[in-house]
Amino acid sequence: MFIKKRTSYLLFFLAYIGALVIEKPTYSVNTVQACFSYMFTVMMHFSIFALMITANNRLLIPYLLEKKRFGGYVTGLIGLVLLYTFFTGHYNSFIHRVFFHDEPVNTSSGFWDNLIYGLCCSVIVAMLYVTQKWSEQQEQVKNSQINQLQTELKYLRAQINPHFLFNGLNTVYGYIDMANIRARDMMVQFSDLLRYNLYEADVDMIELEKEIKYLKNYVALQKARSNDNMEVTLNVNYQNGGVKVAPLIFMAFVENAFKYVSRGDNEANSIVIALTEKDGGIDFTCDNTCDETEGPAGGIGLNNAVRRLDLLYKDRYRLDITKEQNSYRVHLTLAA
Repeated sequence: MFIKKRTSYLLFFLAYIGALVIEKPTYSVNTVQACFSYMFTVMMHFSIFALMITANNRLLIPYLLEKKRFGGYVTGLIGLVLLYTFFTGHYNSFIHRVFFHDEPVNTSSGFWDNLIYGLCCSVIVAMLYVTQKWSEQQEQVKNSQINQLQTELKYLRAQINPHFLFNGLNTVYGYIDMANIRARDMMVQFSDLLRYNLYEADVDMIELEKEIKYLKNYVALQKARSNDNMEVTLNVNYQNGGVKVAPLIFMAFVENAFKYVSRGDNEANSIVIALTEKDGGIDFTCDNTCDETEGPAGGIGLNNAVRRLDLLYKDRYRLDITKEQNSYRVHLTLAA
């Protein structure tokens, strides 16, 4: 999490180290002591720079810039850069004459060069800091919008009388001939799907075993309405059914597979779904054949699934979607 948030800062520091090393090519390092002296100089230079950047980020920006005290921030930043310039101009001769008793490392930078360089670097890092804060605020706005959509969805669900729906299903079930076992089973499966959506899926996390049961019922109904030339396979293997997962998190990918699977009469049409749980981690794959000219596009369902993954799992998931000539594959990994 820290690496992801601070990537821009790390890249900036690495670029600075590279520029710092390139800046001092005239120093001769013929002995081990000379090499150590040179590296110590580089580390001291970088330490002074790092202290300046840290003071800017931890003190000046939070206590002055974010509180809109722009005059104080500019004054503090100029003072900080002047300190950086002073120490940069004096540490070289001090450490070599006092500690190593050798010649200082020759540099091409003078007072004004160091001043402008320090000021530019401080401004760039301040821009990175402000950009990071803006990104976090945008994420908060995005989460608020998601919460608003969830509230609207709950409101829409409340407009439907679930008792009427289930009473109607029971009535239809009673009129199905007792000998038509397949139709009665399908009605029960559909009732279970509806009950899961209305009563159980309205939470952030749910037991994996319940999600698997829903997945099996959905696949069974889809297989019943598919042609004989389509092969649908569902492989489930789990150790702990009590592991918590986001409800319906896999369904967008499964629905997408049934929607875009190839249906040619003279070709192999297949959907292969696999879900494995081990030590709390979940590995989910969904493969389906598809027409070469028509591949699954990113619709609302897939976009919402990715948004939910970002919201609920953040850095604890990996999603790979690949489209080849006649196949489409989704691979989702959820960390424990």
